[in-house]
Amino acid sequence: MPPDTVKKSGWAVMGTGTVAAEQMVSAIRALGLSPLWVASRSETRANHFARDADIPRSTTDPHRAIDDPHVAFVYIAAAVERRPFYIRAAASAGKHIVCDGPIAATARTAAELARTCEAAGVVLAISQRARASAVHQTMERLVADGAIGALRSLTILRGGPYHPEPTRWSSRPVDRPDIFLEMCVEDIDLARFLTGEEPGEALAIADRNPTEGMPDHLAYVLRMGETLFQAHESYSTADMESIVVAAGSDGILIASGTLGHRGSGTLVRRLEGRNEFIPIRERDAYLATLEQFIDAVEGRSPPLANGADGYAALAAAEAVMKSAKRGRVVAT
Repeated sequence: MPPDTVKKSGWAVMGTGTVAAEQMVSAIRALGLSPLWVASRSETRANHFARDADIPRSTTDPHRAIDDPHVAFVYIAAAVERRPFYIRAAASAGKHIVCDGPIAATARTAAELARTCEAAGVVLAISQRARASAVHQTMERLVADGAIGALRSLTILRGGPYHPEPTRWSSRPVDRPDIFLEMCVEDIDLARFLTGEEPGEALAIADRNPTEGMPDHLAYVLRMGETLFQAHESYSTADMESIVVAAGSDGILIASGTLGHRGSGTLVRRLEGRNEFIPIRERDAYLATLEQFIDAVEGRSPPLANGADGYAALAAAEAVMKSAKRGRVVAT
């Protein structure tokens, strides 16, 4: 798609519940593009979102929006269980897609969606804020440049009481999804991004909520090439600031407060027993995601995260959950 065509092409937004949807609409406009439609299962919410975000059209029929010839791109912010439907509909109409992660509830479905989009010749980009974080982008470059020597270990630590993603609707039911969809997929995707390696064997231990049958407290290790990735993810500990630690043969990178919804966080490099604060140029994560998405549509570079990335993270997360249930090492 030529650059001038991109600038003239409109967007359809699927889903209105999250604050992330509003932020993505702002990022779309920051690139000089136009949100034309918003679709929701609730007519009232679609109308309210369209009015608040100054989007000209709203509907409860997603096909009206997706099939509009002025729409070239679809952004999907709907609940996880509805994302596959919207992805298939957009791909069938030949529209390029940005979807919040994870794109599906299972790796099998994610793989099918990636194949569907590839066959249709459309870009499927996944909005992963952890990848798009300016701190993590800087961290990845420093690791790749050998700023801490050979990467040997990657650790992600976070926890606290469950807080759902901010929503527009205070009356929306608070459904706590499985921890592997909220945290595990995001953390594994970030580990793949920072190490450039694919997950191998998984070993996990989890506490389970006896009434809801889902893990509240999870710790696991994944082999990522020559790097060991360790994670602690919990809804049953005291609230803590997230920490991402990349330990190399020569030094250490420590990102603090970069996960969740509390801000951009900080990055420190430790060399020879001394800490060095790494200055980070603030960048909007949603805008960064869209900029690379447009580059992918125009054939200049791949999106920041694509369907194959979504499948890989979900497959590894499923291996983590199997290991936690079986009490033994599981191959991804």
